[in-house]
Amino acid sequence: MIWSAGGVDTCATFAPEYKDTVNDTRKALLSAAIFSLVVYTILPIGLVGGVGAETVEAYDYVGALNQLVGATATNFFVVVILASFIISMNTATADGSRALYGISKDGLTIKQLGRLNRWNVPGFAMTGDMCINILFVLFVGNIFGILAASNIGYVLAHVFALSAFILLRRDRPLWPRPIKLANYWTYIAGFLCASFILFSIVGVAYFQNAAGGYGKGAQVKIIGFGVLIISLLLFFYRRKVQDKEQIHWKEDTPEVPPTVTAAGAPVAGS
Repeated sequence: MIWSAGGVDTCATFAPEYKDTVNDTRKALLSAAIFSLVVYTILPIGLVGGVGAETVEAYDYVGALNQLVGATATNFFVVVILASFIISMNTATADGSRALYGISKDGLTIKQLGRLNRWNVPGFAMTGDMCINILFVLFVGNIFGILAASNIGYVLAHVFALSAFILLRRDRPLWPRPIKLANYWTYIAGFLCASFILFSIVGVAYFQNAAGGYGKGAQVKIIGFGVLIISLLLFFYRRKVQDKEQIHWKEDTPEVPPTVTAAGAPVAGS
């Protein structure tokens, strides 16, 4: 559910590519969040109310469509569902590769992932993302196991992002914030961060081994945490080998960016 409903984070991933970064980011996040809220509220209620909980639990969506709209219309909607799967895969690959590209540009993983190909897209990052997904399919097998292994890092990423928001408000109070949020959002972020920590603990602790569940629980955990360990090793490789820096856990950051003053105005000549 977190992986599905949290998909609106794609809007933030592509924020650097918007024409009007500030306004377009706000519009994208707000519209996507409202759309998701409506869909994730109405769809479960309508589906369960229309075809019953048993059909939903059996993932018999074709049978549910037959009951709701008839066989002829079902054929059309099946095509729509298949198209949505392709769009989902395309979005996930684009989102993941764009995130890897940005992480590389920030010096947090190997330089190769920060390259653009002749079509001006992060092809190396897309290929790496594809290879990881193929390995998930080969070594995990069922869809629930793949989602569970992937979600270990995905849910933790929300923890880090939310906690970073709180820390940045404290550590960099004078940095310019083009998209400004009221102070009470700091408390909301803290609550959500604690919630995602709880989700992580419960999710990892209750991987099921039963058929139709999350596959082999121990194997899923090893794969999920293994991917995180590999990402840390790539970070160390980038700092130590590629950037030839000593490993350090804190970045020296000025009170304001070098190109602006404390009041937010550009420095002369910048």
